[in-house]
Amino acid sequence: VGLLKGYTSRKLREQFPWLKKACGREQLWTQAYYVGTAGSVSAEVIRRYIHECQGK
Repeated sequence: VGLLKGYTSRKLREQFPWLKKACGREQLWTQAYYVGTAGSVSAEVIRRYIHECQGK
């Protein structure tokens, strides 16, 4: 996960130069991450859950 975050951070800062100004030398991502399974839950249920959690 750390490698993925580092790679995407570099690519995003290259593609969107304003991020360099907005974030400075601070990290783009937090060091934390979560990995879990959804079991028998459908992708639509997961999408709805994520959508409902945004903004909280």
